[in-house]
Amino acid sequence: MTALDGPFVPTYGRYPLTLVRAEGRRVQDDREKWYLDAIGGIAVTALGHDHPAVLSAVRAQVGRLLHVSNLYRVPVQTRFAERLLELLEGSAVFLCNSGTEANEAAVKLVRKHHWRQAGSPASGDSPRTEVVVAENAFHGRSMMALALTPRPKYQAGFGPLPGTVRVVPVSALPGAVTERTAAVFVEPVQGEGGCRPVPDAILAELRAACDRTGALLVYDEIQCGLGRTGTLVHRPRPDAITLAKALGGGLPLGALLVVRPELATTLGPGDHGSTFGGNPVACAAGLAVLDTIAQEDLPARCRTLGVRLQDGLRATGVPVRGQGLMVAAELGVAAGPVIDEMRRRGVLVCPAGPTAVRFLPAFTSTEAEIDEMVSVFATAREAVVAG
Repeated sequence: MTALDGPFVPTYGRYPLTLVRAEGRRVQDDREKWYLDAIGGIAVTALGHDHPAVLSAVRAQVGRLLHVSNLYRVPVQTRFAERLLELLEGSAVFLCNSGTEANEAAVKLVRKHHWRQAGSPASGDSPRTEVVVAENAFHGRSMMALALTPRPKYQAGFGPLPGTVRVVPVSALPGAVTERTAAVFVEPVQGEGGCRPVPDAILAELRAACDRTGALLVYDEIQCGLGRTGTLVHRPRPDAITLAKALGGGLPLGALLVVRPELATTLGPGDHGSTFGGNPVACAAGLAVLDTIAQEDLPARCRTLGVRLQDGLRATGVPVRGQGLMVAAELGVAAGPVIDEMRRRGVLVCPAGPTAVRFLPAFTSTEAEIDEMVSVFATAREAVVAG
């Protein structure tokens, strides 16, 4: 049995660190020690912890309107949605609070689409339910999202899981799509799976396979989206995209972005919903995030800083993979000791699988901060090796 985590259900393996405030890309603990945050709340604080545009937008909205539910229209929610569709070339959006919720909504979109394509059978059952996912994928921990996450350490004890899910290596994804397939869910760059980009050729073959069979293609861009990989728009275009993490600038905000116009009205009134989804304060923060990403061309910055980070890590003698500011340094041995030593030396990182150190720094990081991450990684690794 696991011991209680204070007043909390012990679902998190917490590091021995209590954080109390933040400035820029740095956080401070309860002993007044500062740390360079190289994981940004696991890819959430893409603009840093106190970007003036986000803070200003949130403060203004808190003083205007906190919450009224989705029974009514709210101007800032509409502005945010329109900006998101503009930047990501979408047709319609459903707003929620997290990435897992966005993936659950995507599954319902897929099911309802195929039900309608089959003439809306009176049974209410969708005739196509099989979802194809990649090995090492991560799509969330609620029941359907967990079914799409083929990891024994997450799934153990929760079966039987819903749906029919086919798991194949990334290279085999296109060939796994048949007339039985309802959809393929794929991360253009796998996050929890180790910062592994899916080759462009595989994505192109997936698009063709889905077009040929009538399956839908869903990109899970919850961790890799909004410019982190160096591009705002991953191609070829999918039928839908799921987003969260960086979207709210630190506040809970997720989205199912419907790309294909003919799918935009698949879900109708009552088919799905969220009490808090598209909260006005979160949307105000999200609008500030989107405007800043576009106005400052932060995807280009992610590309440039990503090259610097990867080159610096490779110079320490380890294999490196990733794209943009989504990077993993492969140790070949347990990553925990290096992560712990980096924390002791003032840089926060997290694992990317059991043997890799993951870096998810803010888009607004400086070159000096990138170099600091590399330097601390190198000295921490040397210290661990030396024992």
